[in-house]
Amino acid sequence: MEWRPDGAAPPVPVAAAPVVPVDFTVVKRRLGGGGGMEVRDASGGLAFRFVAAAGGGGRALLDAAGGVLVTVRSGEGEWQAFRGNSLDYKDIIYTAKSISVCSNRKEVHVFMPPRSNSQDTKASYRLIGNTSRRACTIISGDSIVSQTNLLYKLKKVVYSTRKFRVTIYPGNDTLLVMAMVMNFFMEK
Repeated sequence: MEWRPDGAAPPVPVAAAPVVPVDFTVVKRRLGGGGGMEVRDASGGLAFRFVAAAGGGGRALLDAAGGVLVTVRSGEGEWQAFRGNSLDYKDIIYTAKSISVCSNRKEVHVFMPPRSNSQDTKASYRLIGNTSRRACTIISGDSIVSQTNLLYKLKKVVYSTRKFRVTIYPGNDTLLVMAMVMNFFMEK
């Protein structure tokens, strides 16, 4: 992690926005492996990892080198995402609130600062999908930001729910989308 004289955490790096959709493959490790997830790019290289956060409670989004990009702290149906290892409110990226959860549908509303609380009636993003089918659509306004789905193969009857695809559409922040995907699939 980069050292800064003011002691503040470095800003979360933002990758240049691609002009075509970008696909990542997410692989959930077995329970014996800690239950984390690995994210691989189109060439198969490790891009991100989701792991249990240091210091107890929550999850962390790591880059390929193991640096903490985002830490998510969870509560009663609500999550807060912070830059790096920080849990200070000055480093908050977003607050997410679970709106509806049933056996086949989950909906989460994401609120961005400065009005990052659940009393704000207009969510910046909506995540709608089915966690058991690894399906999630991230919507901002009237636009689809990202979608996830299982990796299907022709002529295969049984599909693994341990592997799924994340497609991020052009003009969207990859780290923000990955942090929201982590929330959606790993938090109860």
